[in-house]
Amino acid sequence: MKVAQLTDLHLFADKRGRLLERDTHAALEVVLAAAAREPGLEAVLLTGDVSQDESEASYHLAAEALGALGVPVHWIAGNHDDRAAMARVFAGYDFLRPLETLALGGWTFIGVDSCVAGQDGGRIGDAELERLRQRLDGAGEGPAAVVLHHHPLAVGTPLLDDCMLGQASPFWQAATAADALKLVICGHVHGEHSIAYRGKTLEVGPATCFQWRRGACDIEIDDRRGYRLFDFAAGGYSVRTVFV
Repeated sequence: MKVAQLTDLHLFADKRGRLLERDTHAALEVVLAAAAREPGLEAVLLTGDVSQDESEASYHLAAEALGALGVPVHWIAGNHDDRAAMARVFAGYDFLRPLETLALGGWTFIGVDSCVAGQDGGRIGDAELERLRQRLDGAGEGPAAVVLHHHPLAVGTPLLDDCMLGQASPFWQAATAADALKLVICGHVHGEHSIAYRGKTLEVGPATCFQWRRGACDIEIDDRRGYRLFDFAAGGYSVRTVFV
């Protein structure tokens, strides 16, 4: 089953809005045009930072653009999102569905909220961590994947590692205790990474707007737009990154 990961759209209420002089809406349209040409695409994982200005209008723009793919879009919020506004707007579109627990392609996907209001860095609270444990315990017999916004492992780019998932040890304790869990998917980094850790793999997807230059300590932009394409099967998965 082919599933695209889209992340870090950073849209504004105005289609002409720019982030660091980059037209984020135009970049999204380019990325979506490429994703629409993928044969057999069946779903999208939308992994946060859909908005930059937290406006309802930005979420409507995202919904209208994503609807052109004609597939279900399963979303989580990022640190730049207003979760309540996002949920209100997306509830008006049947194809946009909040990711909690989802059976897809022989896998169980579990959404986790890693965001803290007003902060760039992430944290998984005690209640959310307990929900994760319960959902992992209740996962089916096939493999499971956790989907969150913040990266729970350092990626070697200080600009981003300064605002990764804080206090990640309890998350990894829950993850490594679950034999079914094979994969963790996140956004936030504005770059692609595949990192193995204690029998699990962290897959980090590129932003649709632009990337941060790998290894940067300050604002340095890698001016590419991209997405990831997963192919899930009961026995595992493959993934490739597409830059456009």
